[in-house]
Amino acid sequence: MILTKEDNLADLTWEASLQSLPDGGELLQSGIWRQIALAEKREVKRFSWLQEKGMVAVLAQVLTTNRFGLKSWYLPRGPVWLLSEGAEIAWPLVLADLIQEAKRQGVMSIRFEPENWPLPVVSFGQKITSIQPEKSLFLDLSYSEEELLSQMHPKTRYNIRLAEKKGVEIVSGQSEDLVDFWQLLQTTTARDGFRGHSLAHYRHLLEKGGGAIELYFARLEGKILAAGLFSFYGGRAVYLHGASANNDRQYMAPYLLQWRMIQRAKAKHCRYYDFYGIDEKRWPGVTRFKRGFGGEERVYPGSFLLVISKHKYFIYSLLSKIVKKLRP
Repeated sequence: MILTKEDNLADLTWEASLQSLPDGGELLQSGIWRQIALAEKREVKRFSWLQEKGMVAVLAQVLTTNRFGLKSWYLPRGPVWLLSEGAEIAWPLVLADLIQEAKRQGVMSIRFEPENWPLPVVSFGQKITSIQPEKSLFLDLSYSEEELLSQMHPKTRYNIRLAEKKGVEIVSGQSEDLVDFWQLLQTTTARDGFRGHSLAHYRHLLEKGGGAIELYFARLEGKILAAGLFSFYGGRAVYLHGASANNDRQYMAPYLLQWRMIQRAKAKHCRYYDFYGIDEKRWPGVTRFKRGFGGEERVYPGSFLLVISKHKYFIYSLLSKIVKKLRP
């Protein structure tokens, strides 16, 4: 197999290649995420490999982190494979190219977190704790709304109807409403054990998301009961971030919010609705909530660290431990 590395793949070709994936486009490898990362002062690099006839084989969007003057690369949900066969031959070529480029740019390590790793044995580094969720639920949107409702847990269907009956309304939000979302999220992270982001990060998602990332609220008589940030990109809808109040939980607002977003995803002709993260041990309540809507569980390969410079990585690890000990 002959692969040609191409560092200047046209945006249209990049996006079309991502959106050709069976599960829909991967947001974290998209041009949208590139703009969000750039807004957060992250350096972004793009590499691609083409087959003999010019067909895109592999994509890799890389985020650079510079800490203590030491650079590392992170491939969120990457690299992305578009090869139908021959991955066992292609991967050594792709990996060699990445290592060579990393050495040229003084990068100490590469962290891979692929979505669709094609080989049975992962062979590109030590497995470490993942940044992105290792499991998710994908809801197949090819079914009718009636069929989707019938596949849900009876209690989930009941709660959707209850929220409708009680008058919960779902409304879209704008940038100026992000403070309300962020404040509600502080309640959620404290209750459910999540780690949230800064208000600036959520603002970048909404303002740099190119219209593909949307904010919605579930309200009752003007009071916000639930909220969420959702993406609709390349045939896949994703439940990125959610929040709900501690009070008035009897109105079941989060259930109706999810159902309205599933309906919106269908209206946008998305192939799948990705609930994004489940974990029975870490987030039992949230996982139970998401499972109530049905869907197929997806397990990702995990996160893998490949050290390029052992000397630099040793210094980095040592400095990280010192900083951690000095924190109050």
